[in-house]
Amino acid sequence: MSLKRVSDVNDVPDFMSVLPDFRTDAEQRNSALSLFANEAPDLKMARKLVDENINISGAEVDIYLRTNNADFSDVWDEDADPTYWSPFKIKGFFKPGSVDVELKKTGLDVENKMDIFFSHRQIYTVCQNRMLRMGDVIRVPFNGAQTDITPKMYRVVNASPSGNFRYNWLYMVCKLESLTADITVRPISDIVPDDEPIRTNGAHRESI
Repeated sequence: MSLKRVSDVNDVPDFMSVLPDFRTDAEQRNSALSLFANEAPDLKMARKLVDENINISGAEVDIYLRTNNADFSDVWDEDADPTYWSPFKIKGFFKPGSVDVELKKTGLDVENKMDIFFSHRQIYTVCQNRMLRMGDVIRVPFNGAQTDITPKMYRVVNASPSGNFRYNWLYMVCKLESLTADITVRPISDIVPDDEPIRTNGAHRESI
């Protein structure tokens, strides 16, 4: 069943009437004041300011994009044995949280979560329509002395655009959780050796 359009302006009730407009339909629909205008100068300026904000306040991180191998599930968007592409560097803003270490039956548990903000335009320039998604890995710079418990690798739990301006997204925000010792993305030189680098000058040390 199709809707019946009003055939004549005179058929419109008084409470729905408007002042007459002598512009063409194209001029009315594509006004110079329209908010939906991807080429608007103020939108381009907003993108530039976002890039400047990230470049000044952000830190350089490495992003490992997850590949779509044979183990990838389109239904659950998960990969039981993930593999990653070589990382690319980009700046992102994040607030490093405190390192909480909890001793459990299985050993030390270092759970750390945080949010990281990227320029939506910069991410799109590298990733195109793929953007960032759940399962990608981000390596952030931490200068903690205890390298065995200092979080460096984070898994993307959720990635979504943020900061809408004139129907365009300006930021890309990712919710991250710490990822411990994933050998697929962690360099061998970064893995802490079994022997602690403590000089004993030949003296015998008892294990605790």
